[in-house]
Amino acid sequence: MTVGALWLFLAVGLPVLGALLANLSSIDLAYHLRAGTMILESGAIPARDTFTFTAAGGPWLDQQWGAQVILAAVYRVAGWTGLVVLRAALVGALFGVVLATCRRAGLTRHAAAWLTLAAFIVTAVSLALRPQLFGMLLFAVVVYLVVDRRAHPSRLWLIIPIVAAWANLHGSFFLAPLLLGLAWLTDLRDRVPGAHRTLAVALLAALAACINPFGPQVWAYAAGLTTNAAVTARITEWQPTSVGSAPGILFFGSAVGVAIALARAQRRVAWPALLWLTVFFAIGIFAARGVAWWPIGALPVVAPLLAAQGGSATEQVIQRHQRPNLAIAVAIVLVAVALLPIWRPIDPGLGAPAGVIGSAPSGMTAALRTLARADDRLLNPQPWGSWFEFAVPPLPVAIDSRIELFPERTWDDYETVTTAGAGWLSIVDHWAVTIIATARDGDPGLDAALSANPGWRQIYADADGRLFVRSDRPA
Repeated sequence: MTVGALWLFLAVGLPVLGALLANLSSIDLAYHLRAGTMILESGAIPARDTFTFTAAGGPWLDQQWGAQVILAAVYRVAGWTGLVVLRAALVGALFGVVLATCRRAGLTRHAAAWLTLAAFIVTAVSLALRPQLFGMLLFAVVVYLVVDRRAHPSRLWLIIPIVAAWANLHGSFFLAPLLLGLAWLTDLRDRVPGAHRTLAVALLAALAACINPFGPQVWAYAAGLTTNAAVTARITEWQPTSVGSAPGILFFGSAVGVAIALARAQRRVAWPALLWLTVFFAIGIFAARGVAWWPIGALPVVAPLLAAQGGSATEQVIQRHQRPNLAIAVAIVLVAVALLPIWRPIDPGLGAPAGVIGSAPSGMTAALRTLARADDRLLNPQPWGSWFEFAVPPLPVAIDSRIELFPERTWDDYETVTTAGAGWLSIVDHWAVTIIATARDGDPGLDAALSANPGWRQIYADADGRLFVRSDRPA
């Protein structure tokens, strides 16, 4: 294996290795698994909430149903190991496409590998196994087709069926028409004969997004998430990207790197390219969740810019040291195999290989499985909601990760209870809560209030948190 081939391998292999090292966060994944299982069993997409008691019976536009079916089908066939492998495969495919885009833009193997790894570092926090990861892969494919549009213009039409599928997987499908619109402006400025084709694909892609069980409502769904006050005020990843966080530092650092590349450009960068970068930078700064799209969306401008500054120079590939290069690649493959969950013992509380699932309290889960009855209601920390409704499905929870389902009043009441604010007990009584779970790293006020209240008794405690039940609840 040559040095150049090793760099190409590392550009994809290291992200795959990172995906295998990280656990599967249950915060979103668990409810998607439950919903996907329901769809597979019933053949129908859920239209009303049946997971919680605060939103029970309320409308649920389950736009991500396609991803849920895929996740549930993989879980049904191969369990948690299958999901770990799926995440690694999606991450590998994502950065394989990013690497191919860099090469298509004219970068050398070494430069393309470095830019791909830089994109991985910036997006790493967004690579959890959830519908967004499917969207990121499709977005990368669309970016590749846009970069390749002048060499192979007919391939641009592939974006239309891609968007049709994307609109059934994740709400980020709107990025494809946006990307095409920016490409059209670039073609107009460069007076490319095929500019009309780019615009036609953009318009048809926007229409193709309506090919789903909800029709044009998916556009309102995508727009509604970004303007929902309950979402933007309470969920960290929907708040503006902060330079005080690790993802924010990486995001702003990468933006500075792009600014330096622009300043070093040998010729003035055209206004469509600047607009392109501004749009995706704005998406990244608008919400921490938007950082995922910045390094991939900026590729059509950044990769050619770097290629023009020397990244496309003729490669002088050194052909010696082939065995050490191959040994490095083989070592990475062996480590990846060793990281597979099939080698790990099963956590009895979670029913999954140890260390695979994050944000899932093992002991409390086992206790709830034993404790819960048909008439119980669980008031839970929000990050655990999805896990509990997946692991103990008969037990309705108060809040989960479908933030948009719950009205502002419900969130206000929830925050009052979890901080033991004025009137918290009356809210608990109104909701007919019979079990309360508290987290060790949460607000200590509720723990103290429950411990001091004779109407509640503690029945379980461990390093993750505590479980309380009503004192008059039969054992």
